[in-house]
Amino acid sequence: MPDQDESEREFNAMTNRLIKREQLRRAAADLNSTSPPALENALASISAEVTEEAAERLALAKARPSPPGSPAPHPSKP
Repeated sequence: MPDQDESEREFNAMTNRLIKREQLRRAAADLNSTSPPALENALASISAEVTEEAAERLALAKARPSPPGSPAPHPSKP
């Protein structure tokens, strides 16, 4: 059961990230393209969100012990 709980948590975290990204993408698409400051702010927000997610994934990957004999996960893999 612990494996199932772990996989469910990972699935929920990934789903939440994808939903948040889609919300940000839609918000950026709705912006008035003639307003450079508004577009710049939206892109900065998206960049901050993606950077935060990447840092979180790296921290989780480093904290998670890997089974003996298996290679360390690549940081770009969730």
